[in-house]
Amino acid sequence: MKILSISTSSNIATVAISENLECIKELNINVPKTHSETIVPLVKEVLEETNIQLSDINLIACDIGPRIIYGY
Repeated sequence: MKILSISTSSNIATVAISENLECIKELNINVPKTHSETIVPLVKEVLEETNIQLSDINLIACDIGPRIIYGY
């Protein structure tokens, strides 16, 4: 099972893809309060770098925090 994980609950935005409990690729960017501008390009980049299509993703996981995608 491939999982796309998105974290925006701190100043560091993180996007990762894992499969069978092993991280395939993780990208982080430290740009406070601009996650709404950085998440989509990070997702695109992690998919391109792993040669995985969005249709190959079985589950999308995200956290809930003070800076979820719309900002704080």
